Amino acid sequence: MAHAYRTSTQVEAPADVVWQVLSDVERMPTWTTSMTRVTLLGPETRMAVGSRVEIQQPGLPEATWEVDGLVEGRSFSWSSTAPGVRTGAAHQIAPVSDAACEVTLVVAQSGMLAGLTNLVQGSTARGLVDAELAGLKAESELRARDN
Repeated sequence: MAHAYRTSTQVEAPADVVWQVLSDVERMPTWTTSMTRVTLLGPETRMAVGSRVEIQQPGLPEATWEVDGLVEGRSFSWSSTAPGVRTGAAHQIAPVSDAACEVTLVVAQSGMLAGLTNLVQGSTARGLVDAELAGLKAESELRARDN
C-alpha cells in the first residue's frame, strides 16, 4: 500500500524563475529549512535523469536519491530506497500566466514497511514538504521582484 502526501500553491513568479530556484538543488538549504545538505554525486553539475543526490534533512536519516524523471523547466522526480520502503518525490511547475505558476510537491512511500515508516516519520516528512514549498515560494517571489 502506498502512502502519499500532495500539496500545492500558487507562486507569484514566472515558471522559469521558479525552475531556476528549484532545479539548483545544491542551493536548496539556502532557501528551505527542509534541507540541511544537498550534494550532487558524480561528475554532474546539473540534474539529469540518472543523477544521484545525497540529501540530509532534519529528523530523517541521510539518503541517496536518484533522479528518475525530468522535464526541463517544468518538473523533476527522484526516489530513494531503504530496506522495505521506497520513497518517491515529484516537483511540478504549471504556468497559470506569464507572471505566476502553480507548484505541486508530492511525496509517496511504498513497500512492505511503508505503513510503519509513515507512522513513525510521516508527520516529519509532511512538515518538510510544507517547509520546502513555503521556501520555494518565498525565494521565487523574491527573485521575481528583484528582476
